[in-house]
Amino acid sequence: MVEFSATLSDALAPVTLISGVGLLLVSMSARYCHATSRIRQLLAERKEESEDFHEEIDQSINLIYKRASLLKTGILTLMISAAFSSLQVLVIVIERLFSLDLSLMKSTMLLASVIFIVISSCIYVSEVQVSVKALGLTVHHHNRPQ
Repeated sequence: MVEFSATLSDALAPVTLISGVGLLLVSMSARYCHATSRIRQLLAERKEESEDFHEEIDQSINLIYKRASLLKTGILTLMISAAFSSLQVLVIVIERLFSLDLSLMKSTMLLASVIFIVISSCIYVSEVQVSVKALGLTVHHHNRPQ
């Protein structure tokens, strides 16, 4: 029983990390879905608008596509982080089952997981910056004289 408690205690950090990654993943997935929906909406709007406004709509589409690409990359890095955290839990269990010392492997996986979270967070910040730029175009488009 003591061995199980120790294993569970050791696995707590990577499991908590996976939970945090899950929250970021939900947020990024929602933004990705919104971006793809907005592109479809703008494409339909482009068909209805005169050619005078196609360039503005195309700029918006390009920025939103860039956002979607950033989000896709961010989601991928989050999934890699979750994979490293999951593998760390597996290594912890194997370490306990076979009385091995896999400290270096566990530390490396934890470091990799955190690095991928940091990379994903930087990508997320970049996506928000592009989002604000796209919002500026939308506001400009909305305020144009009719």
